[in-house]
Amino acid sequence: MNIYVDIDETICETPISRNYNESTPIKANIKKINKFYADGHIIIYWTARGTTTGLDWFGLTKTQLDNWGCKYHKLKMGKPAYDLLICDKTKRIEEL
Repeated sequence: MNIYVDIDETICETPISRNYNESTPIKANIKKINKFYADGHIIIYWTARGTTTGLDWFGLTKTQLDNWGCKYHKLKMGKPAYDLLICDKTKRIEEL
């Protein structure tokens, strides 16, 4: 199964200022996602970091994922910025 995972407010807490340098990991949620990885699923972290500002946050984000012990196959930037996603396949981390 291909599993796309959001980053901010899903596997880390990020200040409302969106200062990504100050993001802190949510270890319990990272553990949940790492379990899917261990079970053989494809994990793709997909973030909207920089989508509206045009800033490149790839390097910092990859370093954070690696430092936080995240297991994944790919990191993708450019997720659309939205307030609500309606999809038949969507789950919140709390539902896992």
